[in-house]
Amino acid sequence: MASASNAAEGVRIAVLGLYNCGSTGIADMLHHLGAFMGPPFWEVSDEDAENNFYEPYTLSWHLRAWWDEPRIVERVPRDVRVDYLRQWAVLQETLAPSRPIGAKHPLLCLCAEDLLEAWGPDTRFLWSWRPLEESIAGLQRRDWFGEDTAAVQRKLWDALQRFDEAHPGRLVKLDWNEAKARPDWAAEQLASFAGIAADRGLLQLAAARLRPQAGGKGLTRRLASVARKAIG
Repeated sequence: MASASNAAEGVRIAVLGLYNCGSTGIADMLHHLGAFMGPPFWEVSDEDAENNFYEPYTLSWHLRAWWDEPRIVERVPRDVRVDYLRQWAVLQETLAPSRPIGAKHPLLCLCAEDLLEAWGPDTRFLWSWRPLEESIAGLQRRDWFGEDTAAVQRKLWDALQRFDEAHPGRLVKLDWNEAKARPDWAAEQLASFAGIAADRGLLQLAAARLRPQAGGKGLTRRLASVARKAIG
């Protein structure tokens, strides 16, 4: 996975990936490393809590309206999407001026070209990669979209493939299965990618997000005080 050399301030990160591909886990790690992922992303770390959000609410609402989820049909012209994405990024940077900002949502797979225009050529695109059939099977187990599940996943996959082919080297892939197997490595890769000078405490905090069986919420809480000082 490629690393980033620029300072974290001013960095814009797009976390892309299908449903059930690990993008929530990757975005969660970035969040705990100090990236601002858009409110109210991960307001609390209790998965059962009603105020635990996996995407920024306003962006999520617009994406679902733009693409008529789960039909995945374009309903809004591209220039409208680009304008909104541009304004959304500026707002996040106003809210968190000294931190990298990022956004995660499966439907952003359909907006990669929009993001490139809206956020500029320095945008860092990260694909939380998982084999297509695994992502389809995982979503089918959740039964989110019924008989549309496979079609939805393939449309997102195809969109990412087209973007990758059109812009070689721009879309950095992080294998979700490898990240789960090597959480310390994944935390280091993400910090480098985002340009975050993470100390050991921050890296441990991020890696712990992929280790629920080894410490879970208790370990995350113990490390949180370290992270708060580093994040500011």
